[in-house]
Amino acid sequence: MRALILDGTLRPGDHVPQDDIAEELGISRIPVREALVALEREGWLSIEVHRGAFVGAIDEQFVRDHYDLFGTLYGFAARKAAANADADDLDAIAALERELAACGDAEAAATLAFDFHAAVVTASRSARLRLLLRAMSNLVPGNLFADVPGTLAIEQRGQAAIVRALRVGDGERAAAEYATTMRNIGDQVVGLLCSRGILSRET
Repeated sequence: MRALILDGTLRPGDHVPQDDIAEELGISRIPVREALVALEREGWLSIEVHRGAFVGAIDEQFVRDHYDLFGTLYGFAARKAAANADADDLDAIAALERELAACGDAEAAATLAFDFHAAVVTASRSARLRLLLRAMSNLVPGNLFADVPGTLAIEQRGQAAIVRALRVGDGERAAAEYATTMRNIGDQVVGLLCSRGILSRET
């Protein structure tokens, strides 16, 4: 359903056709309703009693806030990792960054990027942070690097800068690089959604 909203099939104000979606997926209405509740929690739609679910207004700030939140949480992880990581942690993080730098395949790159961020979170030694990140979903369904032009290059540059900062124990710099990387990815997503007519640029 998130994909239907992001590709413009479902527009702000549209009624979400629960029965049609359930039939198309070959599932009962129960998991569809559960998905609607999750999407309402994330701000994608609103559920009205006796009327159903309706797509909410998705504006540019909604998208930017999403990536700023990721930048903040991963920045927190980077600060903690700079203080708590051992040599093995740093070597593992750096090895993933090198693999991504040499990777040109979107599917493989998505896996490497996920593993890189997970390794930073592991090095932070923060169980609470892992729970918070697990509760956040990806904004773009599918493969970000395949679907949003320019994001792989941004991720590669960002990871290289984060590793340099972590190698010298500069948690503040690593956090700043995370924030910049996520913000730049958010810019690309905003640009794509605006080009599809799903968002209008803020003035």
